[in-house]
Amino acid sequence: MYATPRLVAYRDEITLPDGRPGHYDWVRVPDLVRVVALVDGRLLMIEQYHYLTGPMWQLPGGNVDPDDQDSGAAARRELAEETGYRGGRWTPRGAVHPMPGLTPARVHLWSAEGLTPGESALESGEADLQVRHVSLDEAVRAVHDGRIGCASSAALVLAVATTATG
Repeated sequence: MYATPRLVAYRDEITLPDGRPGHYDWVRVPDLVRVVALVDGRLLMIEQYHYLTGPMWQLPGGNVDPDDQDSGAAARRELAEETGYRGGRWTPRGAVHPMPGLTPARVHLWSAEGLTPGESALESGEADLQVRHVSLDEAVRAVHDGRIGCASSAALVLAVATTATG
């Protein structure tokens, strides 16, 4: 086992499907949230640089912290911290396992509308974060052309687009 404040890495002794013994390496990280927030008919999109992947668009979100009551509380906190928007009507949109072969962590998906603007509270690592207001059509194009590189953000944008047209 290897542990940092952000993750714990494990190597388990397992029995492989063919009956032989083997190892399975996996990582425990906190669950995450992503929010599709609609403001004046447009989605709030975050553009931010990530050390491992470079700049990308994604929906607002982040870790479910130990102090959060549940994923909904984490989603509300993250949206307010990153964009300043609060309140409104919230709808759970399920959860996805973005890397099921590496971690059991889930990304809880939420949508919010009827939000009230306010001041953001960015962390020091988010100093470069930019909030964009984009149409749903532009967000779908961004999924297809790779600007939205976050898998859970892409899944939620496409789910919302399917619901809007279906």
